[in-house]
Amino acid sequence: MTSIQRITGLASGMDIDSIVEKMMTVAKQPLVKLQQQKQILEWQEEDYRTLNQKYFDFRSTLSNMKLTSKYRARTTTSSNESYVTATAANNASLGSTTIQSVTQLATAATRVAKASISTDSSNKVDLNQSLWKQSGNFSGSIKWSQGGVISDTITAKGDSTDPTSVTFDLKGTLNSNMPMNVKMNGKTYEVVTDPSVTLSDNQVLLTTAGGQATLKFNSNISAGTSISVEYVVDKATKSASVSSDTKSIQLDFGDIITDSFTMTVGNNNVSLPQGTDGNMNLFIGSTQIGTLNPETGKIDFNSDFGSIYSGSAIQISYQQNYTSFNLKTYTSSGLVNGNFYIGADKTLNDVISKVNNSNLGLTMYYDEYKDMFTLTRKETGNFHSSSSVDKDNNEIIISSDTDTYDFLRDTLKFSGSTEYEYGGTNAVFNINGLDTERTSNTFTISGVTYTLKSKFDSPVTISVSNDVDTIYNNIKNFVDQYNSLIDAVQSKLNEDRYSDYAPLTDDQRKEMTDTQQDQWDKKARSGLLRNDMTMKSSLSNMRSLIYSKVNNANISSEYNQLSSIGITTTSDWLKGGKLEINEDKLKAAIQNDPDSVELLFRATGSTTSEKGIVQRLYDSVNNTYNTIVDKAGKSTYVNTQFTIGKNINDLTDKIRDMNDKLGKLEDRYYAQFTAMEQAIQKYNSQYTYLSSFFSNS
Repeated sequence: MTSIQRITGLASGMDIDSIVEKMMTVAKQPLVKLQQQKQILEWQEEDYRTLNQKYFDFRSTLSNMKLTSKYRARTTTSSNESYVTATAANNASLGSTTIQSVTQLATAATRVAKASISTDSSNKVDLNQSLWKQSGNFSGSIKWSQGGVISDTITAKGDSTDPTSVTFDLKGTLNSNMPMNVKMNGKTYEVVTDPSVTLSDNQVLLTTAGGQATLKFNSNISAGTSISVEYVVDKATKSASVSSDTKSIQLDFGDIITDSFTMTVGNNNVSLPQGTDGNMNLFIGSTQIGTLNPETGKIDFNSDFGSIYSGSAIQISYQQNYTSFNLKTYTSSGLVNGNFYIGADKTLNDVISKVNNSNLGLTMYYDEYKDMFTLTRKETGNFHSSSSVDKDNNEIIISSDTDTYDFLRDTLKFSGSTEYEYGGTNAVFNINGLDTERTSNTFTISGVTYTLKSKFDSPVTISVSNDVDTIYNNIKNFVDQYNSLIDAVQSKLNEDRYSDYAPLTDDQRKEMTDTQQDQWDKKARSGLLRNDMTMKSSLSNMRSLIYSKVNNANISSEYNQLSSIGITTTSDWLKGGKLEINEDKLKAAIQNDPDSVELLFRATGSTTSEKGIVQRLYDSVNNTYNTIVDKAGKSTYVNTQFTIGKNINDLTDKIRDMNDKLGKLEDRYYAQFTAMEQAIQKYNSQYTYLSSFFSNS
C-alpha cells in the first residue's frame, strides 16, 4: 500500500481520483492483455485435459481388447440339464463331450449323534443358557476341570529386532497340557514348543518366560496385525492400579469359583463373604469396598473406593470350571486338528459357533425335535483312506478313548464308531469312455466346468461353441468407444473461434448480469483447440491404422481388414471417420473364423503392418496421451512440469511486475496532483492575505 500522502481536490475542486483512474485505465491495457492471455492458456489447459481423459479411457478399452477373453467367449449346451449342466472358460476347446453315466454323486461326510443330550425330553437343554447353570440337565454329565479359558487379541507392534515374533503378557499360569490356539488373518496355526523345529507356513513356535509368551512365525509380522489367541491357565490373574475414578473391574470370564478367588489392594487382603442376590461382598477388614458377581465376573466398587485407595495396586487370581474336546477332519488340505476349550459361562450356541468358525470346515447343527447334534463337513468327497489316525476310515474323527472324558462323545453323545458317519463319497462317472472320480459334483476338465445333478445311465452330451453375441458386444463396445473419442476430438477441431470475444476483465464483469457473463465466456473460450495440429495428427494417424490391412500369416486373407468383417467408416465425411457395424456380417465372421477375427484385433508382430488393429491403436493413442500430458499436464502436476504451465508461470511473473510498475505510476500521478494541490493552496493563501490589505484601506 502506498505511503504517499494524497490530497484529492480540496484546493482545486477537481475530482483527482476520477482523473487518475482514467489515466490508469489507459496504462493498464498491457496488463489486461497479459491477464487475458493467461486466462486463455488456463482454458486451453482445461480443454486439453478433458480431451486427454477421453484418450485415457479409450486406452483402457484398448488394454482390455488385447485380452483373449474378449474374443474367446464360450457358450455351452447340455442334452439333459436335469442330469448335467456346464459352463466353459474362454480357453475351452470348441467341440462336444459325452458323459456316459454317473453311478455315484459326491456327498459331504456327516456324523450323527447316537442319542439325545437332555435328561428329560420335557425340559430340554437350553442353547442360550450357560453350561454351568444347566449342567444337571444333560443326560451325560459334564466333567469339569478347574482353571480358566482366556481369549485374547494381540496387536503386533512390528518388532525391529525380530519382526517374526510377537510377545504378550499371559493372564495366568499357562496349562502346558492344553495346546494354545493361534489364529492370524483368518488362518489357524499349529503351535509347537520345540525350538529345534523348522517352522512351516502353518506353524508357530511358543515359548514362555516371566509371565510372558512369545509367538515366533516363519515370516515377518506387520505392525498392527491382529492375532487371536486362546489358552488355558491353571489360575487366571488380573492386575490393575486404583485411580480416583475407579468404579469397576471386569474379569476375563464369568462363573467364577468363589473359593478360588483371592484379591489384594495394596497390602490389604480382601475377604469374600456371601452377599445377596448371588453376589459376594468384598471386605477389607470390617469395611465393605464392593461386590463381586461370580456369574458375570464383574467387580463393582463403592463410590469412595477410588479416593481412599488411589495409587494402590490390585492383584486378583481366580478360577472357573471348564471342559474341552478335540475334533479332527479330513479335508482337501489333509488332516485338520482342532482343540476346543469351553468355559462354564459359555452356552451350547457358543460351542456351535466355535466349531462352525474353526478351520475344520465343519457345520455343527442341533435339532430341537430329536434333541440331537450332527456334524457335517462343508466339502464333499472322500479324503480319507486307511490310516493309523482312524482305523475306521472316518472323515470326521471323534475321540474313541472310553477311559478319558470327551465333551463331544460323553455329553453331546457323538460316537467314535464308523456306523454313525454317512457320506463322504466321491462322484463316480464315465466321461468319453473313461471311468473316473471327483471329490465334488462340480469339477473342471479342459476349461469346461461340469455340475452333476443326478445319477443316470443314459449318455449326456455337452457342446461348447463360440458365444457369438458376447464377442460381438465386446467388439461393438470397442467401436462405440472409438467413435466417442473421434466425436470429442472432431468437435473441438471444428469448434468456432470468436476472436472478438476476449476474456472479460473484473471491471467488465461488474457491468454484466450472470447470464450475460456466461454467454460471453462461452464464446470467449470457444475454438481454443480449433485445427490443433496434435489433435489433427492423432485423428489422421488413427484413421490410417484402422483402414490398413493386417498382414499377418496367421490371419485368413478373407478377414484381414475391418471392412471384411463388416466394420466400415460412415458415408458422412463430416463425422471425422466414425465407424459403423454391419451386425450380420460381423457375427458371420465370428462364427466362421473366430481365430482370424481375434488376430485381426490383437495380433502381435515386429512391424506395424503385422500388428492387429488394437495393438496399433494402443501405441498411437498412448503417444497422443503422453504428448498432451507434456503440453497440458495432469491434475496432480505443478506448472513447472508441462509447457502450458510454464507459460502460465511466465505470464504470472509478468503480471506481477506490471502491477508493481502500475502501482508506482499511480503513486507518481498522485504525487504530481498533490504538488499541484499544494501550489494552488499556497496561492490561495497568499491571495487571501493580500486581499485583506485592500479591503481595509
